[in-house]
Amino acid sequence: MPTAVMMEENYDKLLEQCESQELEAPGGIATPQVYAQLLALYLLHNDMNNARYLWKRIPQAIKSANPELAAIWAVGQHIWQRDFPGIYTAIAAHQWSENILPVMEALRGRGFCEQRLRLEECVPRPATDQVSQL
Repeated sequence: MPTAVMMEENYDKLLEQCESQELEAPGGIATPQVYAQLLALYLLHNDMNNARYLWKRIPQAIKSANPELAAIWAVGQHIWQRDFPGIYTAIAAHQWSENILPVMEALRGRGFCEQRLRLEECVPRPATDQVSQL
Protein backbone atom coordinates (compact mmCIF):
# COMPACT_ATOMS: atom_id res chain seq x y z
CA MET A 1 0.00 0.00 0.00
CA PRO A 2 1.46 3.44 -0.89
CA THR A 3 2.72 5.53 2.01
CA ALA A 4 0.35 8.42 1.24
CA VAL A 5 -2.66 6.10 1.50
CA MET A 6 -1.42 4.64 4.78
CA MET A 7 -0.86 8.11 6.24
CA GLU A 8 -4.33 9.24 5.13
CA GLU A 9 -5.88 6.24 6.87
CA ASN A 10 -3.89 7.02 10.02
CA TYR A 11 -5.10 10.63 9.95
CA ASP A 12 -8.68 9.42 9.54
CA LYS A 13 -8.30 7.15 12.59
CA LEU A 14 -6.63 9.92 14.58
CA LEU A 15 -9.48 12.28 13.70
CA GLU A 16 -12.02 9.75 14.96
CA GLN A 17 -10.03 9.27 18.17
CA CYS A 18 -9.78 13.02 18.79
CA GLU A 19 -13.50 13.49 18.20
CA SER A 20 -14.24 10.70 20.69
CA GLN A 21 -11.85 12.19 23.25
CA GLU A 22 -13.55 15.57 22.94
CA LEU A 23 -17.01 14.04 23.35
CA GLU A 24 -15.94 11.93 26.33
CA ALA A 25 -13.92 14.66 28.06
CA PRO A 26 -14.78 15.25 31.72
CA GLY A 27 -17.01 18.29 32.02
CA GLY A 28 -17.17 18.54 28.24
CA ILE A 29 -13.78 20.25 28.05
CA ALA A 30 -10.96 18.39 26.31
CA THR A 31 -7.24 18.96 26.74
CA PRO A 32 -5.47 21.61 24.67
CA GLN A 33 -3.61 18.82 22.85
CA VAL A 34 -6.87 17.19 21.75
CA TYR A 35 -8.24 20.53 20.56
CA ALA A 36 -5.01 21.30 18.67
CA GLN A 37 -4.89 17.92 16.93
CA LEU A 38 -8.58 18.00 16.12
CA LEU A 39 -8.37 21.51 14.66
CA ALA A 40 -5.30 20.66 12.58
CA LEU A 41 -6.92 17.46 11.30
CA TYR A 42 -10.08 19.30 10.30
CA LEU A 43 -7.89 21.68 8.29
CA LEU A 44 -6.05 18.77 6.69
CA HIS A 45 -9.38 17.25 5.67
CA ASN A 46 -10.53 20.65 4.39
CA ASP A 47 -13.47 20.44 6.81
CA MET A 48 -13.71 24.16 7.42
CA ASN A 49 -17.20 24.03 8.94
CA ASN A 50 -16.14 21.65 11.71
CA ALA A 51 -12.90 23.60 12.18
CA ARG A 52 -14.82 26.84 12.60
CA TYR A 53 -17.34 25.35 15.04
CA LEU A 54 -14.56 23.69 17.02
CA TRP A 55 -12.76 27.04 17.30
CA LYS A 56 -15.94 28.64 18.61
CA ARG A 57 -16.50 25.98 21.29
CA ILE A 58 -12.93 25.88 22.62
CA PRO A 59 -12.98 27.79 25.92
CA GLN A 60 -11.32 31.20 25.71
CA ALA A 61 -9.01 30.37 28.62
CA ILE A 62 -7.59 27.40 26.68
CA LYS A 63 -7.19 29.49 23.51
CA SER A 64 -5.35 32.21 25.44
CA ALA A 65 -3.03 29.82 27.24
CA ASN A 66 -2.01 27.86 24.13
CA PRO A 67 -0.34 29.87 21.34
CA GLU A 68 -0.17 26.79 19.12
CA LEU A 69 -3.97 26.70 18.95
CA ALA A 70 -3.99 30.30 17.76
CA ALA A 71 -1.29 29.48 15.20
CA ILE A 72 -3.33 26.54 13.87
CA TRP A 73 -6.39 28.77 13.64
CA ALA A 74 -4.34 31.39 11.77
CA VAL A 75 -3.63 28.73 9.12
CA GLY A 76 -7.35 27.97 9.05
CA GLN A 77 -8.23 31.61 8.54
CA HIS A 78 -5.92 31.78 5.53
CA ILE A 79 -7.53 28.64 4.11
CA TRP A 80 -11.00 30.12 4.68
CA GLN A 81 -9.99 33.35 2.91
CA ARG A 82 -8.27 31.41 0.11
CA ASP A 83 -5.07 33.32 0.86
CA PHE A 84 -2.76 30.65 -0.53
CA PRO A 85 0.59 32.38 0.08
CA GLY A 86 -0.64 33.20 3.59
CA ILE A 87 -1.33 29.53 4.29
CA TYR A 88 2.28 28.60 3.62
CA THR A 89 3.60 31.63 5.49
CA ALA A 90 1.47 30.80 8.55
CA ILE A 91 2.60 27.16 8.52
CA ALA A 92 6.25 28.18 8.24
CA ALA A 93 5.96 30.90 10.90
CA HIS A 94 5.37 28.57 13.84
CA GLN A 95 7.52 25.90 15.44
CA TRP A 96 4.96 23.10 15.75
CA SER A 97 4.88 20.54 18.55
CA GLU A 98 5.71 16.94 17.66
CA ASN A 99 1.99 16.03 17.67
CA ILE A 100 1.02 18.78 15.24
CA LEU A 101 4.11 18.91 13.00
CA PRO A 102 3.25 15.86 10.83
CA VAL A 103 -0.26 17.18 10.22
CA MET A 104 1.06 20.62 9.26
CA GLU A 105 3.64 19.06 6.95
CA ALA A 106 0.90 17.03 5.29
CA LEU A 107 -1.23 20.16 5.00
CA ARG A 108 1.65 22.11 3.47
CA GLY A 109 2.39 19.29 1.06
CA ARG A 110 -1.10 18.79 -0.27
CA GLY A 111 -1.35 22.04 -2.25
CA PHE A 112 -4.46 24.17 -2.41
CA CYS A 113 -6.90 24.71 -5.21
CA GLU A 114 -8.08 28.22 -5.93
CA GLN A 115 -11.14 26.83 -7.68
CA ARG A 116 -12.48 23.60 -6.27
CA LEU A 117 -13.72 22.34 -9.62
CA ARG A 118 -10.55 23.01 -11.59
CA LEU A 119 -7.88 20.76 -10.09
CA GLU A 120 -5.34 21.72 -12.73
CA GLU A 121 -5.10 25.11 -11.06
CA CYS A 122 -3.86 23.74 -7.76
CA VAL A 123 -1.10 25.77 -6.20
CA PRO A 124 1.88 23.48 -5.59
CA ARG A 125 3.89 23.62 -2.39
CA PRO A 126 6.62 26.27 -2.71
CA ALA A 127 10.16 25.61 -1.57
CA THR A 128 11.05 26.96 1.88
CA ASP A 129 13.16 29.78 0.43
CA GLN A 130 10.24 30.82 -1.79
CA VAL A 131 7.87 31.18 1.15
CA SER A 132 9.72 34.23 2.46
CA GLN A 133 9.40 35.87 -0.96
CA LEU A 134 5.61 35.47 -1.11
